[in-house]
Amino acid sequence: MSFEAQKRYIDPRTGRIKENILKKDAIDLPKRHRNFQSFKQSFNNVNHFEFEIAGCFVVVNIRYAYRHFIQNTYHEYRANINGALLPTIIDPILIVRETQNEQETLQFYKAFKSGNELLHIVMFKAYKEEDGKYHFKTIFKADSLAKVERMIKAIDRRTLYFKYAEGSGS
Repeated sequence: MSFEAQKRYIDPRTGRIKENILKKDAIDLPKRHRNFQSFKQSFNNVNHFEFEIAGCFVVVNIRYAYRHFIQNTYHEYRANINGALLPTIIDPILIVRETQNEQETLQFYKAFKSGNELLHIVMFKAYKEEDGKYHFKTIFKADSLAKVERMIKAIDRRTLYFKYAEGSGS
């Protein structure tokens, strides 16, 4: 799958990301949730949102996630992207498995735009816990395209999902 992601997003002549393709694949950045009730309602009013994607079970503690957006580092910026969490996890462009601090993680990648400009590249990171499920820990804007490029160029066995892979329906 990584080969397919590289083929779609990396220019073979320059080795650089094809930002025009990312812009084409980006969706409009959802409006931010101004309060916890609105945020929770976007997850069907559950306290723990659980779903399966690419053979992995993912859990989002809704209260923790909302607090993460408003009380964590870069909270002013993160509050503005809190509407991006749900589309990032249920309709990512790419999911890559990594190890960080000896703990298995999943990184979800999705591009967003505002108008015709690519503004936000958001990653969602989930850590595998003892229950075998991946639990939400953070979401952030990539501070450089280098992180995105590293995900796109991940080796095939680490790339769990690519939205535009042959046979994915896209």
